[in-house]
Amino acid sequence: LRHYAENSPKAASAALVAGTAISCAAIVAFIDIRDRYRYETRYDTARNSSQSQASSEVTPQEAQLAAMLENAKNSSWQQNLNNAADAQHRFMLPGNDGGSNTDTPDYVKKIDERSDEILRQDRERLARERKKENDPSNTRFWK
Repeated sequence: LRHYAENSPKAASAALVAGTAISCAAIVAFIDIRDRYRYETRYDTARNSSQSQASSEVTPQEAQLAAMLENAKNSSWQQNLNNAADAQHRFMLPGNDGGSNTDTPDYVKKIDERSDEILRQDRERLARERKKENDPSNTRFWK
């Protein structure tokens, strides 16, 4: 390898860049597949548990994540890129506090509103289930 790099440095540099790009793409694809599998199994588990009588409450973080996913799916790719750049500038760069700005962007407001709506719907669903569970006219033979 050293001999090849010394005799043809341009080709060796190009191969190094191409190898790095391919390995990064493979890692990103692997992470995407892993996260998609985890999300689908979590969604299936949540859906199955909500269909059965054993259900749990949605956490604010889960509601916010669901709202972020809905927002990303319903937005164009240009809007998603702008939102990602703004979020990185607001929350990830040193010296920037996400909550310090008085002008909150529309996508953050939409995510907050939707996550509140998801939490409210979940609370209503749990209340209906508890009411149904405590209803004496509802006959169950097993739990």
